[in-house]
Amino acid sequence: MKTKLSLFILLFAPVWLAHAQVQVDAESKVMTLERLWGSAAQSRDIKALDTIFDASMAYVHIDGRLMSKAEVLADTKAVSPVEISMASTQAHSHGNVVIVTGVMRLKGVQGGKPYVLRGRFLDAWVERGGNWVCISSMTTAIKP
Repeated sequence: MKTKLSLFILLFAPVWLAHAQVQVDAESKVMTLERLWGSAAQSRDIKALDTIFDASMAYVHIDGRLMSKAEVLADTKAVSPVEISMASTQAHSHGNVVIVTGVMRLKGVQGGKPYVLRGRFLDAWVERGGNWVCISSMTTAIKP
């Protein structure tokens, strides 16, 4: 019995370890893209955001608006500069999907008045053609 268990472990451990490494790699790549997203949004780099978002992206803004990719890009281009910071981010891989959760802080000026917003977000990423793209994002405001 011990021999069969040892043989099973020897045969399947490399497969399991390889799968675990793929998950870690996917999560790492997506977390890098999350940071790029924050930086691109802050500097209003529409070209970078265009490559990060899937064409069919569904986005729920912190104010509750449901937006398409085109609307998110237009909104980002139109708003005044925003300082964005993220905390408590975690990525969880599920096959070819990675879910990222965290807390974001937005600081800016709107209508001549400064504001600070905090929200909890959930982003869904999928691998398509060897590239990771965000297919859905939702942010819920956190009351001060």
